[in-house]
Amino acid sequence: MKVLVVNAYGRSNRGDSVLLDECVAEIRAWNAKAAISAAVFEGADNARQVHPDIAWSERIGNAPGGKVRTLLLLHAGSWLATAPGLRRLEKTAPAGTAKDPQCHAGVRMSFVSAPGGYIHDTNFAYIIALFHIELATRLRKAVVLGPQSIGPLHGRFARCWPAGSWHGVSHLCPRESYSANFLVRELGIPDRQVYRTGDSAFWNDRVEEDDAVIAPELRRLGLDDGKPVLGMTVVGWTFPRHAHPRAAYDSYVSAVAEIADRMASKHGVLPVIFNQVSEDLPTALLVKERAKTQIVIDEKSHEPWILRALIRRSTIFLGTRFHSCIFSMMAGRPTFAISYLPKTEYIMSDLRLGNRATPIDDVEVERVVERLSADLSDLARAELEISSAVSAYQRDFTRLQDVMRSIHRDYEA
Repeated sequence: MKVLVVNAYGRSNRGDSVLLDECVAEIRAWNAKAAISAAVFEGADNARQVHPDIAWSERIGNAPGGKVRTLLLLHAGSWLATAPGLRRLEKTAPAGTAKDPQCHAGVRMSFVSAPGGYIHDTNFAYIIALFHIELATRLRKAVVLGPQSIGPLHGRFARCWPAGSWHGVSHLCPRESYSANFLVRELGIPDRQVYRTGDSAFWNDRVEEDDAVIAPELRRLGLDDGKPVLGMTVVGWTFPRHAHPRAAYDSYVSAVAEIADRMASKHGVLPVIFNQVSEDLPTALLVKERAKTQIVIDEKSHEPWILRALIRRSTIFLGTRFHSCIFSMMAGRPTFAISYLPKTEYIMSDLRLGNRATPIDDVEVERVVERLSADLSDLARAELEISSAVSAYQRDFTRLQDVMRSIHRDYEA
């Protein structure tokens, strides 16, 4: 049995790292002997260190020379390389990605498009993601879109392409109600192909428990004195499609700084910005510069299980990177989310915690401060609310391995 995982980002985003780790675990739970190959956007060597038993390569589409050249390589080289009699064209693929089309042609059973928020047109990456999915359907392989966010997609072309190609995808796994509705109502995908799942990170509970590993990190950040901590993450969001993106970004940064100031002044908490994605560090530094209170920034990059342990040190948590919010909630920490993509507000709604989210375009500072203040006033109640919500979510929603088992039954039949 062979499985190829496509559309995996890599390990520099610790949320995507967890999704990739859980995707591998779910495939193993489905078929422990499956031969797994995977194509990542970046960091194949780093991924290989964590999962040495997987054949890693960089994805088709990682080509220098701009978007136009990338598209030409995708369609004129990599795609045609899978057609009978045209395998020699695989040599046109950029160095480091040549194994990818070979994997496509050799997979006997199924493709899994890795969990995550890839299918939305806020950047060029979604075109590459769609290409890998359509390539698999052209090869008539069993294809699973792992638990992920789908939409928004604006414009006729952006919708027509997936609407046409995904009719050959047997199992699409939206991870929130928005995506499920978008698939059926906006793209016209038949209900029988849509399998409502939960975000895979809610089933990945690996946390570093070794005090010899975590204690030095807490000391380094000055978090070993027992002082209450307002954990935070930020995002270097570009506000695509916003009429005034620079002003929106500035407003967001100011809002986060104000929340940190007010919570520190009112409750004596120490604001700490954790590092889920290192590309967000300039935004973190800007928040620190704008705030009046002391803010600690962890500029070090950690593997997810270590980051989870550090976030667990928070007393309360305000996250913009949504998987940091998941890390916090799985530790039972009272959490408030700032939503920069639809996935956040809709997953929070699925958790029945919709009152704990605010849009990034218009951060409701007063409501955030009131909610987090109430949490601090009764931590036991707030922690029970969060842990109960996570338990209900894990009970109510399907996992990827359960979807894979249904494919296995169909395959055997």
